[in-house]
Amino acid sequence: MWPIALKVLIALAGMFIGAFMLCSARLRVLPERSFLGCALAAQAGLSLALFVALYVIGGQEVTSDVPGYYLPAAHAVLAGQIPFRDFTLSYAPLFPYISAALVRLWDSGKVFALFAIIVNALALPLWHRTAVRSVGDQVARDSSVLYATSGHMIVQTLLGTNQVWVAAALAASSLLLVRGASTSSGLVQALSVCTTKLLAPLFWPVLWIFAPQRGRWLAAAFLAAAAIYGSFALLGADAFDALRRESEAISPGNLPFIIGPLLGKQGELGGLRSDLLALTALGLSTAWIYLRARGLAPASRSQALLAAIALTGLIFMLVSKKSFTGYMVFCMYPALLTVNLRLTGLAPRIAFVLVFNVLLVAEPSLWFHLGGNGLPLSRWLHAPGSGIAPVIFLLVDLALLGCYGWLAVLSAQCVQQAQPHPRSPATLPQPAQTAR
Repeated sequence: MWPIALKVLIALAGMFIGAFMLCSARLRVLPERSFLGCALAAQAGLSLALFVALYVIGGQEVTSDVPGYYLPAAHAVLAGQIPFRDFTLSYAPLFPYISAALVRLWDSGKVFALFAIIVNALALPLWHRTAVRSVGDQVARDSSVLYATSGHMIVQTLLGTNQVWVAAALAASSLLLVRGASTSSGLVQALSVCTTKLLAPLFWPVLWIFAPQRGRWLAAAFLAAAAIYGSFALLGADAFDALRRESEAISPGNLPFIIGPLLGKQGELGGLRSDLLALTALGLSTAWIYLRARGLAPASRSQALLAAIALTGLIFMLVSKKSFTGYMVFCMYPALLTVNLRLTGLAPRIAFVLVFNVLLVAEPSLWFHLGGNGLPLSRWLHAPGSGIAPVIFLLVDLALLGCYGWLAVLSAQCVQQAQPHPRSPATLPQPAQTAR
């Protein structure tokens, strides 16, 4: 139970620091470089302090996928093996090579946590500068503070997950798009899909929609990725094995998990039905984003870019049968930005973000602690000795889904209200000024 308590305490500590920063009038008038320095100091300072306390002084080992998947893949590459040919892998073909480079520096799972902290520190200024160009300085600063002090982001970096890598690549691609560099943005995404996981293309349709030169973006992303995957195929590797493996997995925190007991025994047909639900929902939301963006001038599309990324990520979290809360890292900054755009008043924003972070950090650990790991809800409810544990967890999951759904509505409203305005880079509604 102590890991859950520790994660909740991290979320509380992060939000306390974030609230203090948001209430500081001095922070709001700092020059841009000084503000970013403060935000990065808060983010990296808290993460590094916890890293030292847990892993250096406390002697704890990194958990999650690092010992079970990251380290074995790195050691296999160092032994001269080829991914997907000589050993199985659930990630992109270049991932074990980056892991091997990290393990050469420090043969410990802790190196992945340290690397994630560094990558997340790189992602913050990328997201911030994208937000400044898209929605203005004040909303960007509030969003950057909430992102820097997000307990969920801090926990994910301490776990060393490569979700942070995906988010950093998405931030870089978004910034390049608002600067008009379509080809470079596409190349960054090609690198992402080849080094992280096959979920990275989830945001490709949105990035393509908002690319100033769509053909160049698509060619750069697709051709570069195809060349790398093709190279491994020529070596005898089955790069699609990772996709098949991931398609068989499930997680809580989504609609298919919640409604499973209502559908009875599902088997392969149930899994196919869930996949079709996810593809349909994502397809419809992407089509709606395309129709909304089609009427915007290129300079105005950037106003809705981050909100569209948030909407896509949240729809995925709601409808995918595998959507661990760690995947929320992909679009955490854009989601927080929509909160600052749509929710009036500092206290409500802080309260919601705190509750959301607590749910994100606690939900997966609670699933393991209560004995539901790997079980669909329908089987867990009828498992011998389960008692009221699945019911308690169901209430937590419903609260989490409520947050996802509400954020999706806010994101859709931001996309809906983006209008062409050739003279102003920030025509999305600004939050009302409140006394601080």
